[in-house]
Amino acid sequence: MNLETNLRATPSPPPAADVLSCLDAFIHSIPEPVFPPEDDYSLAFDVLRATRPLLENDRDWILPDIALLEGQLPVYETLIDRLHAAVEELETYRANIQRVSKEFSSTLAPIRRLPIDVLRSVFRETRSYFGRPRQSVVGLPTIKFSHDTLTLGHVCGSWRDIVVSSPELWSHFRITFPSPRVDHPSPLLNTILPLSRPLPLDVRFISESDTSSGEAIEAFFSLLRERHRWRSVSLQIPLDLLEQLRTSSGKLVCLDSLTLMTPRPPVDSRTSPPGDVSDFFIDAPSLRKVVFHGVIERGSFAFPSQITHLAASFSAIHNLHSHSLLEELHLEERRDDGFAFPHRITLPKVRRLSVSSLKMLRHLRLPSLEDLSFQRYFTAGGLPFTHLHAHAMAAATVAIYDFIRSSHCSLTSLATPTSIVYAPNFIQETLPLLKSLTSLEFKIDKASEHRFYNTLMSPNVLPNLQYLVMHLPPLGMEDISQDALSAMLASRSQHLLSVTIECPIMPDFKHVGIMDTLQPLRQAGVDVRAEGTRNLIGIKFGNFA
Repeated sequence: MNLETNLRATPSPPPAADVLSCLDAFIHSIPEPVFPPEDDYSLAFDVLRATRPLLENDRDWILPDIALLEGQLPVYETLIDRLHAAVEELETYRANIQRVSKEFSSTLAPIRRLPIDVLRSVFRETRSYFGRPRQSVVGLPTIKFSHDTLTLGHVCGSWRDIVVSSPELWSHFRITFPSPRVDHPSPLLNTILPLSRPLPLDVRFISESDTSSGEAIEAFFSLLRERHRWRSVSLQIPLDLLEQLRTSSGKLVCLDSLTLMTPRPPVDSRTSPPGDVSDFFIDAPSLRKVVFHGVIERGSFAFPSQITHLAASFSAIHNLHSHSLLEELHLEERRDDGFAFPHRITLPKVRRLSVSSLKMLRHLRLPSLEDLSFQRYFTAGGLPFTHLHAHAMAAATVAIYDFIRSSHCSLTSLATPTSIVYAPNFIQETLPLLKSLTSLEFKIDKASEHRFYNTLMSPNVLPNLQYLVMHLPPLGMEDISQDALSAMLASRSQHLLSVTIECPIMPDFKHVGIMDTLQPLRQAGVDVRAEGTRNLIGIKFGNFA
């Protein structure tokens, strides 16, 4: 059928004149209401206005008038209901006509005549706009894409075709299960995974409950079946899913980056025996970056030897000494009390190290180390560093000295949230080992700052220091020694490129007064800023360079 015959075959719309004629006839056929006689009106008003008493025989004419009026109401109510139904039906007809008309008009839209390459270019430019965060429904599982794929697919037919045929739009997503649910699993994930093929997957899977719902379990198994396409995976999963992960197997040919987080288990929960090692990740030839948050107490994991970035606890990693290609290492002290630490681990390529315990330093030899950072809750012998007595402090600084000397490393950056830099043997013995240091970050200790500033005034101490970052403690530093600090900064002005003092934001805006006190330093070129009290010093766990 050609276009001409198709036009002749198109049905004609109903004649509007006939419809309006019928409507006019209907309107004229509506009966007019019948009211009581005027005399009855007058008598009724006189009674209501109390200008005439209600007589006994007035009921003889009032009751018939009421019956006359009420008898007409059903007629009009029926007509009104029928008219409302007719109006709703007309509105439905109109909406359908508008929808179909819009669809037919879209076929002639000028944009459809553009070449497909131009449409794809406009599509790519528009993805960032639709990729803005959107508020989700609280308590319901959600799937979010790096680009708002579902919205883009509803713009027009051409864009829908592009979305469906663009696996890169379906291969980066985050799926969240806020709480256990009994609903049937959503089929959306089973739709997403085929549309994302054959590209590698970048997935963030979050189950926020201590136990998994049936919906989360089914979704997790769907992802496990696609593990050969995992490229960047972040899993926040409860222990039941962790057990499923540990016992699974299969080649992870694309996996490059892994982040794993589990909740803290109950005190009486079952743990795996010390020798229980999962090899789920061992067959991942491209894996380079691994981050383990939280407590891993279901045994350790084995990883391929080529990983270059690792953040975990000692007990979560099997055979740490075999990872000779590591370049960055973040170690947290978790429940490692029963863990048999190796005597010495030499990792020749590690350049950045972050540790939470001196116990870890005693077992490491890192000849290429450049950046050393102590984590916020740095401990020595199981106690927070700030709570150590003088003898324990001396022993801790000796451990650091031994680590630097035995590693034969040339540190260029040191960051510590503790007062270790003020320890006498650190100043006397460790600082001379740090001639290559260019960046120093520490927390000011008012009791010892004069001695430390005097030490830094010597040109032989830290001769290459260029970047200095100092953190004020939360309270009691309104009267820091500005003269001593200024003198030290002046003595090093030739080499210092940047000096920063960070003041914690305090209740009642007390930090504002401290900032005003430090104004002379700011005028001298020191960068004085207010930071949140949770601002981390040095390397953030799991945040690789």
